Amino acid sequence: MRMPDRLGSVQLTDVVRYAGASGDLNPIHYDPSFNRAAGHEGLFAMGALHGGWLVSHVVSQGASPPEDAPWFLRLRYHGIVPLGLDLEAESSVGPDRTTADLTGGGERKVSLELAGLDAPPAAGGGRDEQRCTFPVELGTAKRFSEAVRWPEPMAPGSPVPPTYLSVLSFWLPNPDPIDRVGFDHSRTLLGETSISMTRGPVRVGEVFEVREYVGEERTREGRAGVMRLVDLVAELSDDTGLRVAYRNTFILMPAADGPVRPLTGSKDPETGQVFYPARALSVDGRMRPLVESALASEGVLYSWTTYAGTAYGQVDLDDGVRLQVRLAPGDHQIGARYRLAGSPDGDRWFEHA
Repeated sequence: MRMPDRLGSVQLTDVVRYAGASGDLNPIHYDPSFNRAAGHEGLFAMGALHGGWLVSHVVSQGASPPEDAPWFLRLRYHGIVPLGLDLEAESSVGPDRTTADLTGGGERKVSLELAGLDAPPAAGGGRDEQRCTFPVELGTAKRFSEAVRWPEPMAPGSPVPPTYLSVLSFWLPNPDPIDRVGFDHSRTLLGETSISMTRGPVRVGEVFEVREYVGEERTREGRAGVMRLVDLVAELSDDTGLRVAYRNTFILMPAADGPVRPLTGSKDPETGQVFYPARALSVDGRMRPLVESALASEGVLYSWTTYAGTAYGQVDLDDGVRLQVRLAPGDHQIGARYRLAGSPDGDRWFEHA
């Protein structure tokens, strides 16, 4: 029996490198104070970071998706990976199907499946659609491939890592996936990533038209209570039609018992500008420290829609922050005043003021 391969441990430098390469800027992974406030005992890696390591590992072991047939890659995240935890990978690479597990501390953290599809992916639908043009740039691909330990060099025409599609955040109008699904950063984890390809890999130099939308929503009973799961789907098309369907499933964990925490962001003392999610430094290049600030609890409804019988909208708060939120049942009016009515600790919702 083959022994597992040691992959080492994720360090803070790996998290920072991946955040810059992918655009995944959830402070729960690199800001100790935010992490503690969210109830965690220490910093932990983004699932897509060590998930990307596992993908790179199976490619280094000989796994290769077909060039001219539909295929899929699925990563399931089973538990958080604290920084410094030693990781091991065990894989089974076959001509038609590859599976692998990433373990740490005797527990499975990520499982992987790479295999062919019986039919190419088909377009779907959901709410809050946004679009962009997505060029697969060489420089961005190089930075990302280094962050996930991709075993092959990047050059014009090279295949990029399958999870490279996370860099879509650099081009999408609203780049924050957690904000897009209306969850709180402090309670949100990545549950699964699924990538379905019509044929072959995405390559450096290709250009795609992207349609992203919020897809299926459901609940699941967990050990700590009811979890909410939401799919965020991006479909990439070129002149041949749909090439890639990229889905991330986000999980809103149950709120901890105790008093509800206020909805807070950061404020620039010099300009008065308010940011959400909270950030540590100013955005003008001068690196001024920002201060914690409670967000306004009222604002104006900018837009709204319904999906699966539930109303969702964007509310422009009085302090300038735009939130993606769930709305109370009933009729809604763009331009009307709305106020925070639900828990700001993740499952926030607004109603007529």
